[in-house]
Amino acid sequence: MVRILTYSVLLIVGMVLSQLPAIDHLKPQIAALTMIFLAYIMIQVGMEFEIDKNDLRKYGVDYLVAMAAAAVPWLTAAAYFWWFFHIGIAESLLVGRFAAPTSAGILFTMLAAAGLAATWTYKKARVLAIFDDLDTVLLMIPLKMMLLGFTLKLLGLGVVVIALLLAAYFMIHWLRVPTNNFWVAGYAALVWGSCFAFDYVTELHLEVLLPAFAVGCLIKSDHLHGSEEFDPHARGPEPYNREWEDVLDRFIKSSFMLLAGMALPPIQFGSIGIGIVVVHVLLLTFLMNIGKCVPLAAYGDEATLRERAALSLGMFPRGEVGIGVLLVSLEIFHQTGSLDVPGISESISLGGLSLALNLCLTGLFILVVIRLLNSNTAKTDKAPVSFGRQSDKQLR
Repeated sequence: MVRILTYSVLLIVGMVLSQLPAIDHLKPQIAALTMIFLAYIMIQVGMEFEIDKNDLRKYGVDYLVAMAAAAVPWLTAAAYFWWFFHIGIAESLLVGRFAAPTSAGILFTMLAAAGLAATWTYKKARVLAIFDDLDTVLLMIPLKMMLLGFTLKLLGLGVVVIALLLAAYFMIHWLRVPTNNFWVAGYAALVWGSCFAFDYVTELHLEVLLPAFAVGCLIKSDHLHGSEEFDPHARGPEPYNREWEDVLDRFIKSSFMLLAGMALPPIQFGSIGIGIVVVHVLLLTFLMNIGKCVPLAAYGDEATLRERAALSLGMFPRGEVGIGVLLVSLEIFHQTGSLDVPGISESISLGGLSLALNLCLTGLFILVVIRLLNSNTAKTDKAPVSFGRQSDKQLR
């Protein structure tokens, strides 16, 4: 809980610092560091990703649910910005996109810390959150085409994206390399450097989100994939020290939140009063979280109503991927010169504040998830669990 509060405070502090004129001169350096830290986070998400190739059909429903859980809040936010701020449809879709992704890293960490790693909700959330993030990243390509126009270069970018996805699928967890956090930080720097070089040569602007995720999928991590054995030589000459790894992990993720806030453009609300700003932020947060409740309507034959409600609440938290998509969106707006268009800066500012509020509420969301699952466990201790349609009747 302390970590989530720290992340929230750092993001807000970064947003405050972004208003200072002196920060403008540091924006290129801030952007570079932010993307390196984002690559680190996405590599970890890829390392967590699992898929059973022998039974791909079972992922069909999961992907549809995850896609809907990402699409409903995204389209809701886009419609909100389009209606209230009268910006173009393509611009509205791009601004609303960072409202969609669930924070896989935060969700996994907090549920596991609560001792819920063996529950149906945790296992299902682990699949849905990663599909949610992946769907969010992939949709950035057509959105970019809508704003920048279709070109052969963007078609080439699509080919690169498909190649990365194919490599991640056919060679998942195949690459045996050192996997402690110090090495992952090095891989993140290499991913960012490769993307920067690719952009410089081709001018295609390949963001780090997908390449970093694909690299994470390639890596075989013993301590993440059930093997208690590891090669001490694979971790380098120094003794393996989990404590220092945790320090590095917290430093990178905390710095990412601070730098992400600093990378945002100056907050602009035009003639909108502070009271109206608060109302907008609260409404956006409410509407986007309601859109995350898609799992309530699914999995009736697998879990109780409480478990599905817990799963929906578990999809509420936003975090690193949403902020990363926000930064990518800003870069696209810079390319098109759209930041000066009336309504866009206001929409971005409100979206950023809504994301920060949602992050602050993460602890509350997880506490409710824990309460729901503990209540469900207490009920099942007294009577046999009945799945499917009957399970809903038990809870009435």
